[in-house]
Amino acid sequence: MAGIPAESLAELAPCDLEEVGRLVDLGILRPDEDGLYAPSDVHVVRLMAAFERTGIDLRHVGRGMAEGTFQYPLGLFMPPPGAIVGTYAELADRLGRSPELLRRLSTELGVPPRADDRVRDEDAEIIELLLTTLDVAEDDELSRFARLYGGTLQRLVTAGLQFFDRTFRARAEALELPVEERDRWVYERGGAYTELVQRIVPWLQRRNREHVLLQYLVGLTEGWMEERGIAAPPPRKPPAIAFLDLTGYTALAEDRGDEAAAEVAAALAGIVQRAAAAHGGRPVKWLGDGVMFHFDESAGAVRCGLHLVEEAERRISVPARIGINAGAVIVQEGDYFGRTVNVAARIADYAQPREVLVSEEARASAETTDVEYELVGDVALKGVSRLVRVHRAARAPAGRGSAGA
Repeated sequence: MAGIPAESLAELAPCDLEEVGRLVDLGILRPDEDGLYAPSDVHVVRLMAAFERTGIDLRHVGRGMAEGTFQYPLGLFMPPPGAIVGTYAELADRLGRSPELLRRLSTELGVPPRADDRVRDEDAEIIELLLTTLDVAEDDELSRFARLYGGTLQRLVTAGLQFFDRTFRARAEALELPVEERDRWVYERGGAYTELVQRIVPWLQRRNREHVLLQYLVGLTEGWMEERGIAAPPPRKPPAIAFLDLTGYTALAEDRGDEAAAEVAAALAGIVQRAAAAHGGRPVKWLGDGVMFHFDESAGAVRCGLHLVEEAERRISVPARIGINAGAVIVQEGDYFGRTVNVAARIADYAQPREVLVSEEARASAETTDVEYELVGDVALKGVSRLVRVHRAARAPAGRGSAGA
């Protein structure tokens, strides 16, 4: 892409023209012989502003760049920013919506408005598409949509960068190379990693949409058939919610340090993903030293729970405990709410290390011939108004079916 003049650089950053000159004097920005700047220098200006907000002296940065100690080839990871097309107020007037709503949506998507209220062309295009596609949605519903996608992608990008840092930058420290070559190796890997992410995210979205959309259409069609008098929906078992908690995780972090605790959490994530997929479940969210799962039915939840307790002991040497409940749930923005969820969490809190405890509702609907249950009793759970009947699940001996409790 062709170079841009200092005025355009200042507008896109945004910053004062004098700031561009100061960064040139410090050796941080280097215009070409025609006085033009690389479009990626916009990101360099923003990075320098972030440095100064945290107290980093840019004189040291400029000296490091001149000596080759510091390198910031940001064009490898971030495309040049789009052109500025106007203000949020002007965009709102064109779309017939309030500027406050547009600014709110932009913030909730993770791209808050600039101080001068001007908006990039790509941002304006997406906001207009959002409003025209979701034209029947109320303002609060639009905000919910923006938070759902904005928050999810912010977490994904942050986690992806942390993964890169652990996988590549940490390994680079062990390379017996001069600092400049080592940095160049990291940046080259970073450019390839960026390209991988740019391809894998839309691919995964398409593939997951296939699965989720089919499930959605099954439920929708069942409703249509009942509503239109064609057929009653087939009987369904209630969904199950499970909570896994690692016992001793806090003590491990205190004894062995945060890095060791993070390694245990990463190993647990691999165990959880494989076990859930094998038993028809899905991890809903991570809770520090635990995980919440959703299963279409209880049998898979119980089998998965037993498998996870065994694998946690074998693979990470940290005992796990699991609580399972079955019943109606409220689904919102990919999360699950309601009494079924609350009781499952409290059962997990009540469980001892290496225990899989199951509510009466989950046990009754599980139909697991390879699992046996021992009645624990009607127990008082914190935050639950009435006693909950709880059973302890265990693998049935070979050749012996479950007789219940």
